[in-house]
Amino acid sequence: MATIQRETLAPLHEKIVVQVEERDYMPAFEKTLKEYRRKAQIPGFRKGMVPASLIRKMYGQALFTEEVIRTAEQQLNRYLEEEKLDIFSQPLWLENEAPQLDLNAPGNYAFAFEIGLRPQFELKLLQPATELQQYVVQVTDQMVDDEMEYLLRRYAARERIEKFEQEDDFVQASFEQVDDQGEVMPDGRKQQLSFLFREIDEAHRPAWVGKQEKESVTAALHEIFSGDSLSYIMNRLGLDQNDPSAASTRFRITLEEIGRLKKPALEAEFFNRVFPEENIQTPEQFRQRVREEVEYYYQEIARERLRNELMEKLIHETEIPLPEAFLRHLIARNQSQPAESVDDQTLHAFLHQLRWTLIAQKLEQQSGVELTQEDILQKAKADFIQYFDVYSQKHTPEYINRFTLQLLQNEKTFDKYATEAKNQKLLDWALQQVTIKEVPVSLDEFKAMLEKPSSHHTHQHSHEHEHEHA
Repeated sequence: MATIQRETLAPLHEKIVVQVEERDYMPAFEKTLKEYRRKAQIPGFRKGMVPASLIRKMYGQALFTEEVIRTAEQQLNRYLEEEKLDIFSQPLWLENEAPQLDLNAPGNYAFAFEIGLRPQFELKLLQPATELQQYVVQVTDQMVDDEMEYLLRRYAARERIEKFEQEDDFVQASFEQVDDQGEVMPDGRKQQLSFLFREIDEAHRPAWVGKQEKESVTAALHEIFSGDSLSYIMNRLGLDQNDPSAASTRFRITLEEIGRLKKPALEAEFFNRVFPEENIQTPEQFRQRVREEVEYYYQEIARERLRNELMEKLIHETEIPLPEAFLRHLIARNQSQPAESVDDQTLHAFLHQLRWTLIAQKLEQQSGVELTQEDILQKAKADFIQYFDVYSQKHTPEYINRFTLQLLQNEKTFDKYATEAKNQKLLDWALQQVTIKEVPVSLDEFKAMLEKPSSHHTHQHSHEHEHEHA
């Protein structure tokens, strides 16, 4: 009869030795061998009439090995179930302690496995004594003016013109990467992009004044753009903004279409294009609605920052003991590599994610939060709106809804947004358990805070209108 022995290797890290006797596995092996003989089709023999000795010679050792290991694993799983051990993943077979299995000398065999036990812990930070700061951006009249100007350009009519020369002129241009001789590189970067005359660096605008369709300019990107405009163009061209030399990449920029923006009048027709079905009638009402939108925008960024801060605080300050040696072995096994090949950085990243997984599971138990299909849809829709610009004329509510549903047909995309939506709901519940102090800040102060990593090295990103599409 099989016997089980447990040995503690380290806290939450144990070794289990399963010893099986010949009588535990031999009857099943003999039965399997007979089944093979009954079904075997070997040239020169009728089906089911192959000599048992030949079957044993051809398949015996493989079937014997398979049955012994299967028996050991069955005994292990039965033991884990009976003992109600809560473990990470599956037990790992200690291959360096694996016995040599010999069909011609069957006997007692001992198999060693290692297991990692899941820890018990409490979320002690979730109490009123834990205080977090939520920054409230003070929206100024200038910020509202800037947003209104942005909307006027966004909803401006486009008219074709001959020359590129005024601030509100836009161009649809083809960017083709060139070599040092100014020749287009066959494998270089190519992209169709639009930009406004006003987005060209002021010092370089004279070279563009009067340009007409099909004319070209060949220059390095930093010789045309600067600041946010340069960052946007580099991003669209797939260039690394952290690479100091990337802005020196040279392109031939051909003007394919030139137009001018004719801003709409501040009247009801324009107001209702921006905010459909809200029946805004006066410029004063429109301005107030824009202010609310700007306030909401920064509230959402501040809220997301707060969620991230609480997540990292829970991960780093909740005492969660983990069997690190076992988990290093688990990573190695999953990557089909030796344990020593798993470096500390890889292990640290894995442990960071694992801690959050454990915390999220406990939050789910304590909060009773349930994820709905609508939660997932709204999360994906919010991403779509943010990426493609909430004010785009092309993206009606019907279009956004249809596109989002299509996006979620992809299983990986669905899982991504399901995870994000659940994390958001869990963290919103967790934020209700702590004390949140609102701190008024200016926009510049808020930007500085977003760029500054927290003590737990989280990274926040602002999603302002960094570029105005023509």
